[in-house]
Amino acid sequence: MKIILATPLYPPEIGGPATYVKELCEQISGKHKIIIVAYADDAIAQSGAELIAVSKKQPLIVRLFKYFFALWKASRGADLIYVQSAVASGLPTAIAAMFRKIPFVVKFVGDEAWERAVQFRQTKKQLEEFLQKPEGGLKVKIIMAVEKFVLNRASIVTTPSFYLKETIIRAYGLKPERVIINYNAADEKEKNETTEKRSLFQVLTTARLVPHKGIDGIIRAVAILKSRLPEIKFFVAGDGPEEENLKKLTKELGVENNVVFVGRVTRLETWKLRKQSSVYVLNSTYEGLPHTVLTSFAAGIPVVATNIFGTNEAVYHEQTGLLVSLGDDKALAEAISRLLTDDKLTKRLIAGGKKILREKFSWEAHISSLMNIFKSAISRP
Repeated sequence: MKIILATPLYPPEIGGPATYVKELCEQISGKHKIIIVAYADDAIAQSGAELIAVSKKQPLIVRLFKYFFALWKASRGADLIYVQSAVASGLPTAIAAMFRKIPFVVKFVGDEAWERAVQFRQTKKQLEEFLQKPEGGLKVKIIMAVEKFVLNRASIVTTPSFYLKETIIRAYGLKPERVIINYNAADEKEKNETTEKRSLFQVLTTARLVPHKGIDGIIRAVAILKSRLPEIKFFVAGDGPEEENLKKLTKELGVENNVVFVGRVTRLETWKLRKQSSVYVLNSTYEGLPHTVLTSFAAGIPVVATNIFGTNEAVYHEQTGLLVSLGDDKALAEAISRLLTDDKLTKRLIAGGKKILREKFSWEAHISSLMNIFKSAISRP
């Protein structure tokens, strides 16, 4: 097949779509002709795939038109377009696919209207409540209208979790048979395996620094733990609009020497940080299904996460990780403390993470399901 991968992000930028597209190419480029169309300025094409980059350093309307024409050119003779976003890449894809009369599949991992409203502090609602009664003004309404248009034009929409499937069916009026779950995948071992030594009291999170990632809650948990575990170090890998607010919070709580802001890092660097750390924490208020948890399973680092839909399809309490209630900083601190001090529990959770990674989140299972989805999309009228 000739497959176009349309993505809003591409390495060296970090983020789920960037990581996923790169790894997917490594898995399928030997069997299929792959062309990547990405918004990117410093990207380098990888072996086995052609890269068409559209610069982000221009006005939005110009970017959208250039992205559309890049897709139009690349999709000549293509069997299918596989798009990683329902808005920035999705809208040009829907229009190009319509003119080319070729199918496209959308991978939907998060609602961009809700994420924008949360980022700009225009809503405190959780995803389901927000989609019933959106907040955030005209821009949010436009984004939701684009998402609805793109999702309803797609041949098939894939989601990484049952929770996200049910949510978007209700919100955007999609036919259930057109929305298919395909769980995210992660390698059991990093291709560039490292031999980093664990730091006993090092805690890690990797995320874009936005409100719904809950990094402020982890900082408060570190402040709670500091009195009994003065050696604790919390490493924050990633950048984003909340960075200055988070740094200010560390000073207010007196933990500026216990929190290290690493900034944007490469995939290999995040793997090294996992290997160096003793606990991985995901304190999000929302996740479709977090790839970062799967990578932590692969790296053999125990996980503490919020007990939210999406995340709890991978993290099973006391089996593959520890789950805590949303917004409970004391419970979060206690769970981190347990993993820093209970070696037997840590080993059991690491083994559980490796097991579920093999059984539920393997690349073999993901690719097999994805190819069946592609064939189904191509065969639809």
